Amino acid sequence: MKTLWQQRNHKGSGYRFHAVSLAMLIALVMSCARECLAQQGTTTAPSATGNSNPPPLSGRERWNRYLEETYLSPGPYVVSFGAGLAFQAFDYPREWGGGFAGYARRTGNQFGIIVLQNSIQESGEAAFHYDPRYFPCRCTGFWRRTAHAFEMSFLTYDQNGHKQLDIPQIAGAYGSGMISALWNPRRFSPWVQGIQTGHMQFGFVMGTNLVDEFRPEFQRVKLFRIFMGDKKP
Repeated sequence: MKTLWQQRNHKGSGYRFHAVSLAMLIALVMSCARECLAQQGTTTAPSATGNSNPPPLSGRERWNRYLEETYLSPGPYVVSFGAGLAFQAFDYPREWGGGFAGYARRTGNQFGIIVLQNSIQESGEAAFHYDPRYFPCRCTGFWRRTAHAFEMSFLTYDQNGHKQLDIPQIAGAYGSGMISALWNPRRFSPWVQGIQTGHMQFGFVMGTNLVDEFRPEFQRVKLFRIFMGDKKP
């Protein structure tokens, strides 16, 4: 039977994990928001419609997308630094201590998760001939567009333009979390902390879909333009 101290410590660890989860998710979404909003001049894929199928990606386009989103763009590094700060603030995991060494391990941990997640997802999407891109809804209304963003966190389009369960994206989120438990402290289990990390990664997928869905509106908001560093009036 657990002592009262052990019970309190166990509860405290649970509260700490949820606090870290929230702080990390906020850091990740805000970091990704800056990256997504900065892409104002880039060419984007067409919005998803019921009658028009998006053009499929070629093998070279898939490879370039993987390199860009995993290694070559600032996004993965900004996200990793932001997540490292969130984990550092809550001393999670506590075995890694504080200071620069602890921050470096937490940042490296998040970057490793990103590499794993993108590698699993992009290779799986290619194998299934699924489209890894997010296509904004051409519908109107806040709730309908929000529902579309959440729906497309679980679904994607195949090469014929039909919606399919996005198994590679789900596998990427949870597979990366479970594998990352192997280089975390020994008390971490792929089936407990690994799945919890998968929850956070999948929450990040939902958050980035929302940012992509409402990007035009965000770009018109002065607060977000300041956050982007845009000095235009």
